[in-house]
Amino acid sequence: MKLTFGCEISAGVPFPFFTSNLEDRIDLIFQKKYYGNSILKIYSGFVCVSETFELLHPIRPAKLLRKESALEFEYKLDFETYKNMNDEQRLKYVATEYLKNVKEIFIIKKIKDFDSQHFIDDLELFFRNENLLVEIQ
Repeated sequence: MKLTFGCEISAGVPFPFFTSNLEDRIDLIFQKKYYGNSILKIYSGFVCVSETFELLHPIRPAKLLRKESALEFEYKLDFETYKNMNDEQRLKYVATEYLKNVKEIFIIKKIKDFDSQHFIDDLELFFRNENLLVEIQ
């Protein structure tokens, strides 16, 4: 399983260089895991733009890429919340929202030949072990 992280982010907030570090750490754990043939890669990106640019950066619905056996999805982060955080808080915010969105996607999309519950459990365990989850009110 391969997970990638990308972003579209407004100027004025620090670019999240931590996502490459997070991707490397996840690769160590997930590169040997197998949850089925339907999804072998997950491409994700978060959008964190000021209100001025929101219309230019709509969140596209999650989709399966059959030729690659991949899932592609985007999720939105609140610009003001993200902007006012330090790097550690931002990383936790990104990870928490990532997990929340993955769970929502797999509730909506039932995918044959993919053990989504096992994947979600492993992902949540990874984030908890890395102390990357925050409780969201």
